[in-house]
Amino acid sequence: MTGRVGLWTETRETRPRPVVHRQQMTEDAHGCPFCDPAPDDDRLLPEAADRGVGRWFGLHNISPPLDGPTGRADLAVATDHWPTLSHLQPHLATVWATQLDVQLQLAARAPDRWSLLTTAVGVSAGASQHHPHGQVLTPLAPPPLTVAQQQRWAERGTSTAVLAEPLLIESVGGVHLVAPLVPLGPLDLWLVPMRPVGLDQLDAEVVGALVARWLVGVHRQLGRAVPATSAAPVDIKTLLHPPLPDGTGRWWAELQVTERHAPGVAAAPLVDVVDPPERHAERFRSAGRSA
Repeated sequence: MTGRVGLWTETRETRPRPVVHRQQMTEDAHGCPFCDPAPDDDRLLPEAADRGVGRWFGLHNISPPLDGPTGRADLAVATDHWPTLSHLQPHLATVWATQLDVQLQLAARAPDRWSLLTTAVGVSAGASQHHPHGQVLTPLAPPPLTVAQQQRWAERGTSTAVLAEPLLIESVGGVHLVAPLVPLGPLDLWLVPMRPVGLDQLDAEVVGALVARWLVGVHRQLGRAVPATSAAPVDIKTLLHPPLPDGTGRWWAELQVTERHAPGVAAAPLVDVVDPPERHAERFRSAGRSA
């Protein structure tokens, strides 16, 4: 599915990892490019959503302003500057669902194109601002790896292996939160619908609930004190992959704790992680039971 080879070893956690400097981005809302845009700001887009816990709106990508023959990038932006999307805030699931509402609207602007719906929080995830925001990236054509992955989803046996009972952590509304067979890091999970469906059948409330469930498990396993600041307490990235424009495959999502990835892991096909997938899933199930 991923083209990666996994090596499970308990000594993986002894490998050196770059220190995450959470102050590389300013926490001050003053000067934030996402705060209080003027009503006549030509970057503003009509897409917006509000589920009662804060409004999100569409904004054309700022730096660089991507829009041209090779593709387009737009943003879903929260009105409030704080807390970040990796804080265990009240109504966390609804906040994520509201962001996804706007991302789905933005993706629908190009119904015949493939779009990646992604969110980065923190330095190691590649975020440029602490202000809560996500991206919708719409290239001219799906990347070759995306095409190969969606073709694998269409093969018999792929979903059976990924959705196997020992890998299941939680299921809500026909969507499974599962331990990936070969994750990039020890706290990464996947979201996979039981049936091959597209974005038109994606329930943002269900996805928000499962992302929040993942983040609760991440925080409990890290056991880290949450800073009383607007810096991200955990660096994370989510990548929601729609089917191909011709309908091949299904939507699915990767949930990544990027600060726990080994250096250079994205460039290497060999990935070493702490636990095989069955124990990986059990750690998250146990974290949920400790509530």
